[in-house]
Amino acid sequence: MIRGIARWGVMATIGGMVLGSPATACPTGIPGLIFHSCWAEASAEVLLLPEEAARVPEGVTSITVTGAYTGKDAREDGLPNPVGLFIDGGQIVNPTLARMDGVLLVQDGQPSIHHRERVAFEGIRWDLTDVETRQEFAEAARDKGASVAQSHLLLTDGALDVREQEDAPVAVRRLMFTDEHGFGLYQTALPVTLFTAAASIGETLSPTMVLNLDMGSFDYCIQSAADEITNCGVLAVEDTTKLSNLLRLTSQPDG
Repeated sequence: MIRGIARWGVMATIGGMVLGSPATACPTGIPGLIFHSCWAEASAEVLLLPEEAARVPEGVTSITVTGAYTGKDAREDGLPNPVGLFIDGGQIVNPTLARMDGVLLVQDGQPSIHHRERVAFEGIRWDLTDVETRQEFAEAARDKGASVAQSHLLLTDGALDVREQEDAPVAVRRLMFTDEHGFGLYQTALPVTLFTAAASIGETLSPTMVLNLDMGSFDYCIQSAADEITNCGVLAVEDTTKLSNLLRLTSQPDG
């Protein structure tokens, strides 16, 4: 059974307050937890749109959601452009590093989340804020057929990486995380601030790293099980014209 990147549980604190204790078993039946790689053999992939249509694989259970943000600028031929560094299966789509600390790396179907100043890849810790290092990293990711995307990092090594702000906007939040058992998706039941969402997942699941995913009017969420498709987002299945990318998590039950 593939369980993603094995990590040690970390007790997160803020101002001396304990946010959660290390998990000891594969989490199940937890409100807001909509996917975990420890439930079955699991993998992840990044889809570049519109080149890679939001096709739903058959014979497996999957959830496909909006991944990184989409910028106001466009790629060649007016195609939507992901915000920040974006590499799709070895294709360097956007070489520019955004001012967001979170980096999602997917290699051989297995995702990991990193801080942009210390991305672990191919036995090297890369500081992507350095231009030359970032270029070398992109070339290495291209050569290995890896995928890379950026977003806001909410928890780093088990500790909150976002501050509470006055009058912060509220919205339903969907988060990707890694923990000692692998990786998963979590969604808040109600509109909350990023700080509240980060604190909530920290208390509930004790994850190691947490990355914010795009939502709002860009909320695409399609679940597939036993070849039955369920819309769990705002956008319709075919309504992907303004999206630049998707993230698909797939599980294959044992046997």
